[in-house]
Amino acid sequence: MKLILYSAPAALAGAAGAFHPESLPFIILLFFLYLIKTSNYMILLVTITVSAFFFLKTDHELHALQSSLSPEMSSIPLVVQIPFTGEHSKRAIAANESEKVILTVSEQHHSLIENLPENSSCVWDGELTSPQAAENFYAFDYKKYLFYQNIHWTYRVHNVRDCVTAEESVNTFLNNLRYKGIDRIDKIFPEGIKGIAGALLFGDRSDMEEEQIRMYQRLGVIHLLAISGMHVGMITLFLWKLLLKAGLTRETVRISLFFILPFYTVMAGAAPPVIRAAGMVLLGLSLQYVFVRLPLLHILSSVFMLHLFIFPLELVNAGFQLSYAVSFALALSSGKVLGSRNKFISLLMVTSIAQLGALPIILWHFYELSLSSFLMNLIFVPLYTLFILPSFIVIYLVSFISMDAAVYAAFIPSTIISALEDLARIISELKFSILITGKPSRWKVGILIAVGYMMMSCYEKSKYMAASCCLILFAGVLTFSPYINQKGSITFISVGQGDSILIQLPFNQGNYLIDTGGQVNFGQSKSTFSVGKEIVLPYLKSMGVSTIDLLILTHHDWDHIGGAGDLLSELKVKEVWTSGGSVQKEEMQELLKAFEHDAIPVKEILETQYWQVGGNEFTVMVPSDQLEGNNGSLVLHARLGGKKWLFTGDIEEETERDMLDQFGDIDVLKVAHHGSNSSSTGNFLEIVKPETAVVSAGRNNSYGHPHPDVMERLLDTGAKVYVTSEHGAVKYTFTGDHGTFETALPYNIEN
Repeated sequence: MKLILYSAPAALAGAAGAFHPESLPFIILLFFLYLIKTSNYMILLVTITVSAFFFLKTDHELHALQSSLSPEMSSIPLVVQIPFTGEHSKRAIAANESEKVILTVSEQHHSLIENLPENSSCVWDGELTSPQAAENFYAFDYKKYLFYQNIHWTYRVHNVRDCVTAEESVNTFLNNLRYKGIDRIDKIFPEGIKGIAGALLFGDRSDMEEEQIRMYQRLGVIHLLAISGMHVGMITLFLWKLLLKAGLTRETVRISLFFILPFYTVMAGAAPPVIRAAGMVLLGLSLQYVFVRLPLLHILSSVFMLHLFIFPLELVNAGFQLSYAVSFALALSSGKVLGSRNKFISLLMVTSIAQLGALPIILWHFYELSLSSFLMNLIFVPLYTLFILPSFIVIYLVSFISMDAAVYAAFIPSTIISALEDLARIISELKFSILITGKPSRWKVGILIAVGYMMMSCYEKSKYMAASCCLILFAGVLTFSPYINQKGSITFISVGQGDSILIQLPFNQGNYLIDTGGQVNFGQSKSTFSVGKEIVLPYLKSMGVSTIDLLILTHHDWDHIGGAGDLLSELKVKEVWTSGGSVQKEEMQELLKAFEHDAIPVKEILETQYWQVGGNEFTVMVPSDQLEGNNGSLVLHARLGGKKWLFTGDIEEETERDMLDQFGDIDVLKVAHHGSNSSSTGNFLEIVKPETAVVSAGRNNSYGHPHPDVMERLLDTGAKVYVTSEHGAVKYTFTGDHGTFETALPYNIEN
């Protein structure tokens, strides 16, 4: 039986090595350290073989992810596998014989798909485009997410023709059945809990408001909205007792579960936690036929290897990682948990162990820790487990007998959820309820996992003092690591048509943010997309920023200040500086109210400001004639990371000429006004002579930024030019006086 326990980490090591070949030496070293304790050469041979097998299997799956389509194809026959959803831009998943694509239909073309037959096989006319890769470091990479599902293109539909009903496969039939079930939820549950019902019953969150999802995330109970082992366990227990009450024999019930659980897994969206839980139940039932009893840890390890063998690409899925990490933590500690006779103590232990097992993965993917999650889980988990989920299941089943009765009954859980969310909303809005840790390094994750394992091991052996020391060490790594980080950075965040620059000093000496970006619609319909909430805030969190020591708003234009308000809800801002006259502008009025509400001092900078932190020097300069608008932008000169920097806001030729005697040789230039031809004049560039220039501009912007003449002038000076619309975010990371540039997207401009 030891072979199973040793083979599970071997499978993980092999698969992980295929995803990250550069980490293979590190994985091999850890693997042999893990095996060095055993003198059993059979175990050594088997685990090495398992590791090699999973490496080759995963590597083969990765190399098989290739497209047979090309952008030149304007007409493609495709079968709709997952129906269209969405309000404005509708989306569906369709496939040909070799791969899947994302179909997108804009609002003006909705009529094309109104009368499509089920399981439509059509010729689609349109345009193939590659999904957009992440333009900022540590941002969600939609292109990579689709790639691991063997989806390489989105298809913008212009016309559809020659539609017929295709022969329905089992997969398509089940998908259609699932979406009909999701549609039924709309008729049963009131607006406030419709999205939660969809998440709990079918694993579909499409009807949930973004703010509602974020609230559950901040509370640390977002796992309740994902169908998990809890759901599968409850449904299995419910069916077992129900079918036995109906007069079926235990053998008949056992056989029935072999059909019911796979069906339920598909209906629940086949998420990794559901596959894991259903797999464990089915494996346990199968072993009963051969009179074999395996410990929980062995069953979990076996299902893990089988899951990874069938779906190796799910290793990068956060749900897969969280599900197995928590399950392994609970399985390792099951003796201590099950040994407690006090149910409340058991609940405390289960909650603590689950939180500890999930923590390294949560920090890796989400960069923050909910300090209220322990308490909230103690409140939410019993209510959702013992009442909300069972009531949703019963109400949904009742709807097939009487829709009116189901609709009436739905108001009972709706009232309870409403009260819970009122409490949750108050707690989630407290800034101190979240600890922002930043994206941890692989070494830091490894340390957290090792310390967490030691803590659980000590606790299991009743070595409570040692376990407490491990807990203190665990908390210390999370809390104090920023203060020993000797690296600093300057990041030009890719915010589309706008500016936002983060300066982080080493040893947590200061975080300065120059502008916050803002949405520019270019005459299109108003978008609900928020640059501050969707781009700037996540990036700041990924860098471990919970406090902005100084927010510099260079001037009042919306593409420089529009994201500021969204930062205040989750970050602390100590002070705001802005240009003279900006506070009187209409664009600033709502923002000033928000600053006042949070007691944040706002200072109009009318004369030169100089300060020094840890050997790094900063000077904010203003035009001598007190110009306004673009020409009134604050200009920041800095010496840090061994380079001289000039951040120019949106200044134009007039200010460049006015301040010419204040400028000198620099190393890095933030090109003014997104590369507009009204800035970066020849005289100015002759004075500053930048070695590196960074242009912050939006992809396909209507202004034509950066202007070709500006690019030519910059290249003529010998500068290496980065443009955020082409390269994504640009980051300079330094230690002392030495540093390097990197871009979120590949560098491809000829210099």
